[in-house]
Amino acid sequence: MGVIVGITRGRVPKSEHEVSVVAPYLAGQIGQAMLDRLAGCAHPDLDQHVAAVNDTMLAIIGPRDVESAELVGTLVRYASGFVDAAITGGWRPSAPGQALDNESMRLAAISQLVARYSAQQD
Repeated sequence: MGVIVGITRGRVPKSEHEVSVVAPYLAGQIGQAMLDRLAGCAHPDLDQHVAAVNDTMLAIIGPRDVESAELVGTLVRYASGFVDAAITGGWRPSAPGQALDNESMRLAAISQLVARYSAQQD
């Protein structure tokens, strides 16, 4: 599933004012809950979403060296815009016991990347 930045779900908001106040919290909570559900098993769909998010970050930031803090900030804004658009479109996270939907999988991928880049800051 590809993401076209600025046109479809997952576009990065131009400012913090475009994102609802709870979107960053929801993105983090849902993403981590999905990672917890996937723990201990290989999941190729997650790997594909991680690659797609990495590609999106490259499209947003460009091919330059950046600090991991900038990557984390960009990922948080991306996740916030993604959640805001998904919820506005009627999406609700997968319930426990149900298959993971693409939106939940994307948030898991973002959470995985935020954890990876945050660890590099330490």
